[in-house]
Amino acid sequence: MTKAPSVKPLQFNRPQLRFILSKLASAVSLWSRATGKSTLIAWLIHLIVTKMPRSCWGIVGSTYGQILTRTLPSTIDALERLGYFKDVHYFIGRKPPAAWNWPEPFQRPVKYDHFIIFYTGAGFHLISQDGNGSSSRGLNLDGWIADEGLLLDRDKLGTDVIASNRGNKGVWPDTPLHHGRFIFSSMPWGDQGKWLLEDSAYYDRDGNPFSATRDAMIKLQLEFVDSRSMKTRLKLYEEILSLSAKLCFYPNPKKLKKEGKEVPRGLLYSEANIFDNLVNLGIPYLEEQRRELSDFVFLIEILNQRPKSVEAGFYPRLAAHHAEECPNLAYIEGLDFHLGKLKVQDSRMDGDCRSHLPIRGAVDWGSKISTLTTAQIHEDVREYRFLKGLYVKHPKLINDLADQYAKHYEHHIKREFHFIEDTEWGNARKPDADLTYNQQFAGRLGTHGWRVRHFNQGRIPSYQRRYQVAHELLGEEDPRQLKIRFNKVQCKDVLTALSLAPIRQDSRGEIAKDKSSEKKLTIPGQEATHFTDTVDLHFISIDQHVGRSQVNPHGLIMVTS
Repeated sequence: MTKAPSVKPLQFNRPQLRFILSKLASAVSLWSRATGKSTLIAWLIHLIVTKMPRSCWGIVGSTYGQILTRTLPSTIDALERLGYFKDVHYFIGRKPPAAWNWPEPFQRPVKYDHFIIFYTGAGFHLISQDGNGSSSRGLNLDGWIADEGLLLDRDKLGTDVIASNRGNKGVWPDTPLHHGRFIFSSMPWGDQGKWLLEDSAYYDRDGNPFSATRDAMIKLQLEFVDSRSMKTRLKLYEEILSLSAKLCFYPNPKKLKKEGKEVPRGLLYSEANIFDNLVNLGIPYLEEQRRELSDFVFLIEILNQRPKSVEAGFYPRLAAHHAEECPNLAYIEGLDFHLGKLKVQDSRMDGDCRSHLPIRGAVDWGSKISTLTTAQIHEDVREYRFLKGLYVKHPKLINDLADQYAKHYEHHIKREFHFIEDTEWGNARKPDADLTYNQQFAGRLGTHGWRVRHFNQGRIPSYQRRYQVAHELLGEEDPRQLKIRFNKVQCKDVLTALSLAPIRQDSRGEIAKDKSSEKKLTIPGQEATHFTDTVDLHFISIDQHVGRSQVNPHGLIMVTS
């Protein structure tokens, strides 16, 4: 006998209730981590399925990999909490059994490969801007939903998705959701995603600016987290609640046109942070995030603060195009959206990891944290690909890092590791050890069946020279050099560390890297400069061992040192 699913009452937090109860036609929701965006996307899908049968919507992401690995798994999980089960109430990537006699959308797709179909005939195209999912060109959509909106290319969004939001006029006349656009995102920082903030312009027009109140509230929230006095926290929480009550988000009552941009009537712009969901998460989770994240990341991704600016640091030429999402779509799709299997992360999910090529790696050994970055040379596309950043924290050390590497790459065919050694520090050893750190690491990889080749860097160049090498490689001005590319997902901590690495002048007036973040307790090791030193080793290795290629007059590739 099949066990009946457990039924629990739905409990929505304040921002979710505001969204649900508002008579909105569209929304831009800039909410921090752990505020319930996935639940709200699932609720929105529920409304569309029940109130707009046979409608056809788009679920939009910057890449198809993002949709498959981040948007859909959390949405599937949230739909289950609402009582919708995959292969029962909806199907992904295929039609339902013909015998079930489900209706189809008015604008049904020719193929269901990148489509979700529900039992009411409502459906959702999986639309990605990288071209790997469904294309919105030629579609007649009844609305669209975007997750991680800060990653979207606004120009592509306008010419493709927004232009397609035009289907079935006159159908569902009493449903304000028809032709809506719903964007969910964390707070943008830097230049990427700034356009999302423009939809808040109607609050200033209405004489209801909220930025000062929001900033004052975030300041108190940070004091609350950092305080260890219960009495102080209670007092601060009362002040936080008072300011929170003054933050009033509501749908735009009248269409606004400003500087060639338009905020449509009925659009709800709102912001929220982790304090809005504290009743579900608890204070220990909040304190854990404070310990694990740097000040900068905590303020933006947890407290949802709008960053003023990001100053150029030791890697000023690091730009958005250097980081790419590289999922192995064929492998991921083969898992058939099985949540348990999707949670098992290894190199088979990495589309940029070529199993027939050796892996290059550089390590930074430390007393508190040890870091490893892996990479490959993709000669056919002239790219040096950073694949993944791995780390272990004290008391774990050498063997643990090697085991973590071996676990992630256990399905790799060519088990050859090119060890880019920092001989200056890597040849140190514990007083009671016979082997150096580097020797022990190489030996441990050997027990997992890996053959290790050593690339000796000699004495590591000065920071001035490292800065120059990084400037040259990231600048991509020399066509003979390999282009530097990072896996945006697997190298997230590496990219954060590079973006935040400060610059200073040493006593001789030369450029140096500010390493003070490694000593600050408020900055977690994976976001301090440890990872950046391993990237420096890769860059120096490219300069010394990989060389430059140039085309000779006869069309042959010649290698010069």
